[in-house]
Amino acid sequence: MMKIMTNPSQARKDLYDIIKYVNEKSTPIEINGCTEEDSAVIMSAKDYKSFQETLHLLNDGTLDKVHKVMKDDSGETDITNGIDWDKI
Repeated sequence: MMKIMTNPSQARKDLYDIIKYVNEKSTPIEINGCTEEDSAVIMSAKDYKSFQETLHLLNDGTLDKVHKVMKDDSGETDITNGIDWDKI
């Protein structure tokens, strides 16, 4: 759930409290300007790094592979990633 601040001027005045809030609550704050281009989201650095890592794993296909393995009920897991070790 995202807390909304509607006034960028008020957000500027409360910046320290906003930084403290997003870190303590792990909840981003959206600052709504007059237009979309004047708006922003403030989130903790920890949450941002986690978000970036998740995007990376989605983009490189890793999460798809993990979900496939999680759904596989064969009782076997291929840790070779398709490599034929006898040919190496």
